[in-house]
Amino acid sequence: MESEFRQQLDQVHKMGLAPAREIAIDLSVVKPDQEINIGGNFLYIKEAPGLTEYIGVKVNSSGTPAVTWSKQTGFIQPFNRLYITTPAGQVGTMKILIASEAPTLFDILDHRSAISTTIQGLLDEQKGDVTPETWGVEKTIGVAQSEVLAANADRKSASIQAKSTNGGIVYVGYDNTVLTTKWIAELQPGQPYSTSDYRGALHAIATLAGQLVGYGEH
Repeated sequence: MESEFRQQLDQVHKMGLAPAREIAIDLSVVKPDQEINIGGNFLYIKEAPGLTEYIGVKVNSSGTPAVTWSKQTGFIQPFNRLYITTPAGQVGTMKILIASEAPTLFDILDHRSAISTTIQGLLDEQKGDVTPETWGVEKTIGVAQSEVLAANADRKSASIQAKSTNGGIVYVGYDNTVLTTKWIAELQPGQPYSTSDYRGALHAIATLAGQLVGYGEH
């Protein structure tokens, strides 16, 4: 093993092995087939805003089919140039590593989990927000349905509470078809309803006009 390592060192000295290169790609700028005139046999997406951003890569010729690559993915394949396409609808910066002599003289260590972003999202949800998504002055619910909370993809939890001085019952449902006979929560005066795993709209209807509810989402 030591002699093999010595041979590799000698090879590096003789070849003047070029180090890995990091190239930053602006994802907000749409560019088809931007040519990267660098040869090598290793490409790896080192950094990106998330796991959904991607680039299209053609190897050696702009006429070859493009393959899409995203964060923490890449390939080992000889190439003398690359053609990189950044599609529309993305933002941020992607950093790619390009190198040669892989895997014999070059490899990459990456102990981050491919699901690290998802795990961080779960941790953020458990911690909750420091500011509310939505809340405001109490809403009046009557015998005709009305929307209490609109759908919100960033919602982590939501709550609705019937005011303690109400004289009627407030019924909560998922859409504008909510009825006093079609509901998910029946709120007596002062009674709350909350959810921590639903991000769609919440509507309400009451048995009497002029019933009040407080509301909020995080």
